[in-house]
Amino acid sequence: MNDRHMSSIFPECDQLKQIYDKCFTEFFQKFITPNYRHQYAVNPCERLHDVYKRCVEERLATQRPFEIDLNEIRKEYLNTDDDKLKDRQNTTASDAEHK
Repeated sequence: MNDRHMSSIFPECDQLKQIYDKCFTEFFQKFITPNYRHQYAVNPCERLHDVYKRCVEERLATQRPFEIDLNEIRKEYLNTDDDKLKDRQNTTASDAEHK
């Protein structure tokens, strides 16, 4: 991997990001070759990504740079099924309180 890279938003997570980026770049270069067996493809870098993601999320929760609200980002941009379930549960609980 060359020396050019984008740093992590948190210096404490930068090394984890570089390890993950290197792994993913190597995997992706193989993945896009015509002979790669895509139907059996698993991301060998998934565990590295999870470790890096956890590092970033922990710091977002405690340090809150730029007033980032991780829950709002998840809700507005990721809109996962988990977020939708929590919204339904909160709405149901709120409705029950008002009756």
